[in-house]
Amino acid sequence: MSIFRAVVPNKNWSGNGTLRWFFPLLAIVVSLSARAEDGLQRTQSISLGKGWNAVFLEVEPVDTSPAKVFAGLPVDKAATLFENPVSNQFVTDSTINLSTSSGWGIWYSGELPESFLRSLDAIHGNRAYLVHATAPCQWNVLGEVERAVIDWKPDAYNFVGFSVRSPGGPTFAEFFAGSPAHRGQKIYRLVNARWKQVLQPATEAMRSGEAFWIFCDGPSNYQGPLTVETPLRQGLSVGRGDGELILRNACPHPLGLTIHHVPGVAGGVPLSVVVSSVGDPANPISAVGVPMPSGTWQQALPPLEVGGSVAVPFECRSGDMLKAEQATLLKITTDLGSENWVPVRGFRDDLND
Repeated sequence: MSIFRAVVPNKNWSGNGTLRWFFPLLAIVVSLSARAEDGLQRTQSISLGKGWNAVFLEVEPVDTSPAKVFAGLPVDKAATLFENPVSNQFVTDSTINLSTSSGWGIWYSGELPESFLRSLDAIHGNRAYLVHATAPCQWNVLGEVERAVIDWKPDAYNFVGFSVRSPGGPTFAEFFAGSPAHRGQKIYRLVNARWKQVLQPATEAMRSGEAFWIFCDGPSNYQGPLTVETPLRQGLSVGRGDGELILRNACPHPLGLTIHHVPGVAGGVPLSVVVSSVGDPANPISAVGVPMPSGTWQQALPPLEVGGSVAVPFECRSGDMLKAEQATLLKITTDLGSENWVPVRGFRDDLND
């Protein structure tokens, strides 16, 4: 009987080199769904308390106009930091007049007398915001998923957020353990409209949709415990090549990984995982596309060792596509509680939409 396995190229990775793992085609669990009409969209839900909230928006809203993004909500102000101040000082009191602080873009509701001072015209995804609500509410944002990349400013506090499990995110110490530039540095989170230092990073957990300040000691390209690489900045493109997902362990201990397929209502992209078939005397090693279910699925991978990397090559079953182009989402979760979202586009060139 053939044994399926994926063989990972070294990719000039300075960890423990080539990693081989068995891809078990067992116990695929159907458990997720996406609330969106487009395959690359999902809904992010953020709980807002009365007063100022530090939030991290992960999706690009369908309509980026602040009036549309906050329509029907008791939100009257929002601000984002476009450029860190020259000094290492940051806004320690969220009740101050942000319009007098350098580097901030601010939106005021049209009902406020200072609305003519607004300097923020759009709400974009993968950004940290201060959002002021006049009453507690649930902010549900339908938007497109785009690859998130943190551009750290060295030797300064950075206003950032990350995608983590809700509930059950990692502690701050767990999340930043693999980064010398952030490990042990000061972190501030917003508590009752005041910035409070995280004094117990080993026990305080990060929250989904939360933004915070963290000091970056020197340059850094750290993106979290798991580094996810795709051939294209936009994600994966299957059907025209560029379908290989590279996963690297960036934390100081083995990392458990699970890949989730999150299709939209249109059905997503029919995906197969390309593995190596071993055992046929006539063809000792051959590439075989193992079809995954057409709907939602999740697949656990063997633990990724310290410094290790693994390549997961995908292809689309073009013959099963009903349109010339379809889209879907992959979510990669870790046993720490961090998440990475990857947009996937599938193509069938013999059809015209």
